[in-house]
Amino acid sequence: MKLDKDLKKSIKNIAEVCGGYLTTSLYDENRGELPSWDTIRTKYKITFSDLLVELQIKTKEEYLIQKNKVKVISNMKLLNLEHGHVSKKLYDDSKMQPSTDYITKHYGWNDIAKEANVKLAQGQYKDLEDMINQLKVSIKKLGYVPSSSEYKDLLLKPSQDSLSTQGITWTEAMKKAGYKPYGKAVNVKDIICSNDDCYRQFTPKDVDEKYCDSCFKQLRSVIIKELKHMNSAKLEEICTKLIYLGNSQKNILDIFHSK
Repeated sequence: MKLDKDLKKSIKNIAEVCGGYLTTSLYDENRGELPSWDTIRTKYKITFSDLLVELQIKTKEEYLIQKNKVKVISNMKLLNLEHGHVSKKLYDDSKMQPSTDYITKHYGWNDIAKEANVKLAQGQYKDLEDMINQLKVSIKKLGYVPSSSEYKDLLLKPSQDSLSTQGITWTEAMKKAGYKPYGKAVNVKDIICSNDDCYRQFTPKDVDEKYCDSCFKQLRSVIIKELKHMNSAKLEEICTKLIYLGNSQKNILDIFHSK
């Protein structure tokens, strides 16, 4: 069933009132006489993420990433004006927010510096540890563990040449970052856990598996706690979906996505 046009307009208005993004709790807190999110989800058979995509409304994370990007560019321009260049050390020493780790993770340090039109200082890495952290971010962003040749072809940072200036090979750096690199091409590549704060490498059991065992166990524990507060009708709905769709990682997380 398609969403009613008036309902779409009302939901968009709520998002604007809330600052340009929406969560299930924000919607329910500001919906007034509109149906609750749980009612909309049941009636229209739609997840909250799909609803936001259809109405072109940002999630809270998307909103913050966009908002912080403007702040980062402004910070970089100020540092460039004061010092004639920008480096991670200068940025960290200035105590500006968001942090360089956040910047590297969400925008790419070099990419955002280019967009800000500032000059980067030579030697962007403070030390080997800084290089390893950047390596982890690059692999995390890629989503899987590449071979040495793939890493080079994809122009990932830090480059293998940069690593060599620290007296370390790419393979050694990967091991320091906690990854088991490939010596040759393999049929099934290890992927990196999709949990934002996890950098674990693991071999997926199926194509839809995105979380390592440890993170998925944590997600399941949260879901189990939520089950205790559900009424019989909701439990029956969930059980029916699991019976027909199966209990793979993807299906379980899709069913509880709006929670």
